[in-house]
Amino acid sequence: MKFNIFSLDRVPTIDSHPIVIREQPSQGIPTSAWHLVQIFLLSLPWVLLTGCPPDNTPILEENEQIKKQIVKQESILKTLQAGNRVLQEQIDLLNQELREKENKFAKQLELSQQTGQGLSTEKQNLLQHMTALTQENQKLQLESQKLKGDAQWLRKQREIFRQSLQANNQRVKVQKLPHKLPDVTKAALRALAQNGYTLMAKMETDQKSVFVTERKDSPSSSIELPGYRNQYLVELEVHPNNQTALKVKAQYEKMGQGGKILEVGDKEVTEIEHRFIQAIQQVLNQPKEKAKPKAIKKNNQPPL
Repeated sequence: MKFNIFSLDRVPTIDSHPIVIREQPSQGIPTSAWHLVQIFLLSLPWVLLTGCPPDNTPILEENEQIKKQIVKQESILKTLQAGNRVLQEQIDLLNQELREKENKFAKQLELSQQTGQGLSTEKQNLLQHMTALTQENQKLQLESQKLKGDAQWLRKQREIFRQSLQANNQRVKVQKLPHKLPDVTKAALRALAQNGYTLMAKMETDQKSVFVTERKDSPSSSIELPGYRNQYLVELEVHPNNQTALKVKAQYEKMGQGGKILEVGDKEVTEIEHRFIQAIQQVLNQPKEKAKPKAIKKNNQPPL
């Protein structure tokens, strides 16, 4: 009859290898002996394990290296944290400067916008003023062109008149006046103005003065008679002994019906020239006539 010596619920292992206990047939070994064998077999793996302790030196060295690395990394971490604090402070300062600059630029932008609006308004006003000046300039250019045309016409008429008067100037009589040239010149200009004449051309030097008047229609109260028109050429020249030679040439014309110009005789021309010379003499004599009453009033005595 076969039977198991013992059975185990748990299979023992040695170095993770299961110990296989085979069933032995009973051959008459005492039960106590088998108990001893069983105890020996169970304690054998533990004896083997405790009798050969593992070598932990590499692990310890590795742990030491790890600890040193940890200390080194902690030191690096502290350094990085300190650097981060410094960087954070610099970043805060930069942010503060940036905000200040943004506020400053915002104020400058607002001021520039206000200034820009003012400049835009001023620019618009200047453009309007420039447009007005341009229009005025164009108007002046048109007037200048017109005046140039009128001046050319006047120069042409004056040249024609001069040629006409100079052709007959040889037979003009010279009237000598006992006055200096400046006095006679002033008197001639005053006499022309009193009788409504305006100058078309003049030339004045220390030795000679020449005046050419515009052609004038004679009103009723004037040197000329109504229905006539006249133009004067007056020449004044210095003579010895403080005298002035006076030449007066008149271009005297009669206006007929329909604007037709009628010639007049030499006697009438001579008469109108003589009238103008008399007007100059009257102006020259006026200061002398006015000086006497002033002397009488001042001295309260009759003149000698």
